[in-house]
Amino acid sequence: MIKKIYRFFSKPIPLMVLNGVLIAIAIFINSIYQVFCNPTPWANVVIAICLINTILYPILEKTKLAPLISFISGVSLCLFIYCVIFIGSWNFFGPFVLMIGIVGLTLYIPHFFVIQLILRNIIRPKVKILRYSFWASIVICIGIVIYIGQDYKKAVHSLEKCKTSNYQELDRNFMTEKMLGMHFIYHTSFCPYDGWRPPIHEPILVIGRWFNLCADPLHGMDLKERLELYKKFFPDHQYKFDCSCGKLYRYTYLYDALWK
Repeated sequence: MIKKIYRFFSKPIPLMVLNGVLIAIAIFINSIYQVFCNPTPWANVVIAICLINTILYPILEKTKLAPLISFISGVSLCLFIYCVIFIGSWNFFGPFVLMIGIVGLTLYIPHFFVIQLILRNIIRPKVKILRYSFWASIVICIGIVIYIGQDYKKAVHSLEKCKTSNYQELDRNFMTEKMLGMHFIYHTSFCPYDGWRPPIHEPILVIGRWFNLCADPLHGMDLKERLELYKKFFPDHQYKFDCSCGKLYRYTYLYDALWK
């Protein structure tokens, strides 16, 4: 029975439909429970391209678009691995969450795609030469991740210097803005019990934290003080949004004392 199911979904059309249904379920559940909050614009573009590619690649992997499809599949693999890591300890609690049905199932959708992409692009590729474009995209992604880790490390040093200057001077750049905005703008980890969460998901910030053991020179600083520093160094940046990450706590977020 299992072999028959495997053979059936190994065919292009059934696999395409299965992937599409799973992605639709994941998007719907995330819109309710907001595990990944609201990704930044660039992340939304990458996510959209990867998800569309994941749906269509079973019927395009033998066409002239195959090298491009394979390359994007490598990026997609990195995206799904990111999702698995971001879920964190819930990867292990999944069997218990499965008891509540479809919500628990969505925890394992990224895992399913990781296995699928490895099987079809590394272990049993339809066209073996396409392994090269698949691996090329993974190598590029690894290079980008290493660069992000180093950039975050530099931003840590910048904030440490800012601290020693009694918060009078700061090297204002992309990463220091993200680090100052942690915990009230940028969401850095998933916890279903933490009430309203910062509304924006910036993968670059999250990856930088992972590669630096979640280092934060401002750790322990009162959130209101952190917000004041943000407004001081980035006065033209938006710090409050019309939406929260945890939708059940939307009004708590909008009318929190932090904004007064």
